[in-house]
Amino acid sequence: MEPPPNKRLQLGFAAALVPVGTHWQGDWLLLAVAVAIFAVLSLALGRAALIKARKHAQVEEELRRAKEELELRVIERTEALHRANEQLKQELAVRERVEEELRQGRNMLAQIIDTIPQFVFWKDKNSLYEGCNIVFARAAGLESPDGIRGKSDYDLPWLREESDAYRADDRSVMDSNTPKYHIIEQQQQVNGIRYWVDTTKVPLCDDNGSVVGVLGVYDNITERKGIEEARDRALAMLESLLASSPTGILVYDGETGVCVKANEAAAAMVGASREQMLAQNFREIPSWETMGVRRLAEQVLTDGQTRSIEVSGASTFGATLESECFLSRFDVEGKHHLMFIVVDMTERKRLEQEKRLIEAQMLHVQKLESLGVLAGGIAHDFNNILMVVLGNADLALLRVPPDSPACENLVQIEQAASRAADLARQMLAYSGKGHFVIEKLDLNRVVQDMAPMLEVSASKKALLRYDFASELPAISGDATQLRQVILNLVINASEAMGEGTGLISISTRRIDCDRAYLSESWIDDRLPEGCYVVLEVSDTGCGIDREVIPKIFDPFFTTKFTGRGLGMAAVLGIVRSHKGAIKVYSEKGKGSSFRLLLPCVAGGVDHPEPQAQQPLWHGSGTVLLADDEESIRALGSDMLQALGFSVKLACDGREAVEVFKADMDEIVCVLLDLTMPVLDGEQAFKVLRALKPDVKVIMSSGYNEQEVSLKLAGTGLAGFIQKPYKVAEMSRKLAQVLGAED
Repeated sequence: MEPPPNKRLQLGFAAALVPVGTHWQGDWLLLAVAVAIFAVLSLALGRAALIKARKHAQVEEELRRAKEELELRVIERTEALHRANEQLKQELAVRERVEEELRQGRNMLAQIIDTIPQFVFWKDKNSLYEGCNIVFARAAGLESPDGIRGKSDYDLPWLREESDAYRADDRSVMDSNTPKYHIIEQQQQVNGIRYWVDTTKVPLCDDNGSVVGVLGVYDNITERKGIEEARDRALAMLESLLASSPTGILVYDGETGVCVKANEAAAAMVGASREQMLAQNFREIPSWETMGVRRLAEQVLTDGQTRSIEVSGASTFGATLESECFLSRFDVEGKHHLMFIVVDMTERKRLEQEKRLIEAQMLHVQKLESLGVLAGGIAHDFNNILMVVLGNADLALLRVPPDSPACENLVQIEQAASRAADLARQMLAYSGKGHFVIEKLDLNRVVQDMAPMLEVSASKKALLRYDFASELPAISGDATQLRQVILNLVINASEAMGEGTGLISISTRRIDCDRAYLSESWIDDRLPEGCYVVLEVSDTGCGIDREVIPKIFDPFFTTKFTGRGLGMAAVLGIVRSHKGAIKVYSEKGKGSSFRLLLPCVAGGVDHPEPQAQQPLWHGSGTVLLADDEESIRALGSDMLQALGFSVKLACDGREAVEVFKADMDEIVCVLLDLTMPVLDGEQAFKVLRALKPDVKVIMSSGYNEQEVSLKLAGTGLAGFIQKPYKVAEMSRKLAQVLGAED
């Protein structure tokens, strides 16, 4: 076995140190010692080198392992950093995507808020606006939503009370932290129109749940509100119609047969209450079974055909039925229902009788109206004729000496003409246009004043008895016409007694009349309900046949052998012209009673002072007289000249206008006839007023003053004079119109 290298080196070095020769032993020893020392040193050095090498290797191994561990850790850390970086990249991508989605969501939300038709706004805790949508901004009069920030309700066009209400609701929502839904209120817009709005407000809270503001959304419900109100009115009207309908209406569930609707009329017909009716089932009503109504009801529910049946007998509640019933089917939410309509035949017959009476009254009204037009026209023309007679007689009396034998003849002519004028007034009264001298009258006094005349006019065998109510309200009317009515009724009552004795009672009283009472009068002119004064003339005479009563007011109808038959027709005309009515009660052989109803008026009775005979008033200037009757133009000219005026004449309205144009400054007054050819008095008057607004025009007509005043009310007419008139009446009227200027 070969020694190790170190060992070989040591042996060679020892051999070299051993001296050659004799002294080899001593040297050998030294050499041996040296070798031993060297060996020891070499061994020590080798051992040290070995230890050092081992330590170096160990260090290198540790360094290697540390390096490997470091590299491993670096790799792991690098991988961790890479993973973290990738995760960060992913998180950043997600964040960017979320932020983009959030931005898009905000944009979408802003677009939605600005494009929805609802009004949206939000406020801070002090009710100051922080934002709104475009619809709200426009309603608030702003160009864009940005202009709302920092404003309060008081800065917007709402009314003060509206703003107060809005802020009160804000405070309620924020203080209670509770939403408030469907606040129905009004809001004034910029254009001044007020809308109805339906508002919902909810509190806005921060992350801690503390209220920081309020969000509001509202709709313009003006149209819906109108529809709802119209629907509510319609439903209320339907309920009211159902409740007030005189026809009985019942509704039953077709499946169960239970009554689900009943009105008062139906309950009253069968003698029950509505609650009792609603508790019934039509399949269990005995009277329906016996009268055959149930069988018919089942047929209607089966095929839907409307049917009717007349029933007669006693109801379940004991009431007598005489009715016609109509049955029909209708559906509610897919369920069949039976409608049962009951018409009381007794009431229908009464209505039919009333209808016939109304038709007869309407026919009578038509007769009166047609004959009234004829009578009015005749009276007008008659007044024109009387104008010539009466006026000339009046002028003649002024011109002849008072002791002339002709005076008596002229007076008789004048009296006859006056009576004829009274006849013309009666004809106007018959035509319903007889309002001449309207005063507030005490009807008791009117009857008392004519008592002597009534005593003379009545039969000597008739006893007149008066029964006047105390403190009778005043009426408005013409005393002359009312006297004619009373006289006519008393004379008729006296004649009804024939050759026998009897009693005529004249009484007055006050009465409050309702529509039903007034509708039974002659003729029903739909007079208003209220207070009326009653004048009743009753007798114990022969009475009137029931079938004759509807004819007594017909023109020219009479039960007398002689007579003109206009008496009661004239009475009715006068009463109608006083806005009154007549009720007749009579029975053959038991006498008659005529009851006049005249409306009361407020205030006391008029007490006109008697007019003293005044001297004729004379004036000066030119008067334009226009009338289509030549005789009246001549007479009027004489009258005007007798009063000191010069006269210009015209035969119609057009000529009157031409004459006025030529001498406008000279003419002080124009006297126009109401009815003329070409241009009538009303048309000519309008033209004259256009030419000269302050022109003095007196209208003349055979019709009464009230008739003309109604036509020309508020037009500036200076006065009216009714034909026929005398010089004195002409003088008074001219004094009223022109006297203040003299």
